[in-house]
Amino acid sequence: MATKWKDLKHKALPETRERVKREVLAEYAEMERIGVGVIRVARQQTQVAVAEQMHVPQSAVSRLENQSDCLLSTLRKYVGALGGTLEMQAVFPDGAVELDGLMRTPAAQDEQANV
Repeated sequence: MATKWKDLKHKALPETRERVKREVLAEYAEMERIGVGVIRVARQQTQVAVAEQMHVPQSAVSRLENQSDCLLSTLRKYVGALGGTLEMQAVFPDGAVELDGLMRTPAAQDEQANV
């Protein structure tokens, strides 16, 4: 049976715990720096394949993966091209709120208004 980190961390020296924490934070920072391209690589897709699904040039996918900010609609299309759906929520200390309205396509918003 594998040993869990929570069972071992109290036995580790403070220096070891601090080193592990720094390494984990560095990994998160690297993932942030790399951007959404990490998702595509994890899904074993090429930029060309994603671009075809999004009906955009491959250069647009490259640009999206290397920018630090993008429109929610573009990110939704990107995630959709990878076979997923984009969900968003605002998280507060006392709970979370789903932000479904921001994730709907304009056509879906019109349909919801007519109901």
